Amino acid sequence: MYIHGGRDLKEGPLATIWRVNLTAIQQLQQNQQGKVGWELINTTGKDIGKICHHNCSMVSNKEVMFFGGLKGDTSSQAVFLLNLATNAW
Repeated sequence: MYIHGGRDLKEGPLATIWRVNLTAIQQLQQNQQGKVGWELINTTGKDIGKICHHNCSMVSNKEVMFFGGLKGDTSSQAVFLLNLATNAW
């Protein structure tokens, strides 16, 4: 599962993208040992920046499209594509 952006009450819109391995969580529930935690993803290319209230949709099994949202107080109509295999925008 990936989470990008959002809004912090003190900092405003965020630009980070995080991921957690849901398979590892399922293995923990089945009493298997392992490490589960959120991982900060470093991306390359021109990213979406600090944004909140945006949407995303899977384009393929390795690509996610992000669109819309708010950048500060300004509405955004920009569309960005993130390749999950290379972490490149």
